[in-house]
Amino acid sequence: MTSLAIMQPVYLPWLGYFEQMALCDHFIFLDNVQYTKQDWRNRNRIRTKKDWCWLTIPVRKDGLKSRLCDMQISTHKNWTRAHLLSIRQNYAHAPYFDDIFPLMESALITPPVLLTDLTIKLTLALAKYLGVEAPNIRASTIPANTQDPVQRIIELSEHVGADVFYTGPAAKAYLDPAILAKAGLELVFQDYQHPQYTQVYPGFQSHMATIDLLMNHGPQAREILLSSPTPKALAP
Repeated sequence: MTSLAIMQPVYLPWLGYFEQMALCDHFIFLDNVQYTKQDWRNRNRIRTKKDWCWLTIPVRKDGLKSRLCDMQISTHKNWTRAHLLSIRQNYAHAPYFDDIFPLMESALITPPVLLTDLTIKLTLALAKYLGVEAPNIRASTIPANTQDPVQRIIELSEHVGADVFYTGPAAKAYLDPAILAKAGLELVFQDYQHPQYTQVYPGFQSHMATIDLLMNHGPQAREILLSSPTPKALAP
């Protein structure tokens, strides 16, 4: 059985995103869909002393109707300095700050023009630290013969030779397992049980950007990340 996960590129993904990457044989960044405002494409949350705060990448407002892969980062604000400062202020005393901060600094110090060039680069850097290195590709590089989202999933699965599709629970609203089954594709919905772990401040805030786990637990992060039960179809 060969498994596939397909996810839109986001800024500093949460743990469940990396779980999909870790459990599948192939991963496709769905970068050629419509950009959505006030979503995870250009922002995520980090832990603070009080609770949490947003880190948001500013994007060009004249491109809000663009495809995600065409969305450009705004150059009007010194946002990279603000992000790095916020991360430093909130994680300077985390046990693995010196391991993770340079990854962020390297990516943000001179950001690329395109949003997805930055978010995918950061995602892959964090995935490498986690030991998650499944083959990955951008959907925009794969020829599309259909505009139908379900048929496109089948098309992308055929492209990598996958017969198991692993996706989030929100897809239950539009995916019919019977349709995928006719195409020889088994549908498996994610049911990620978010772990609790020690954070730099007392109490626990769930669903932070994965750098929160990495800053606090370093090499142990992978084991914590994958502590949720693995679906039978994806078990080794």
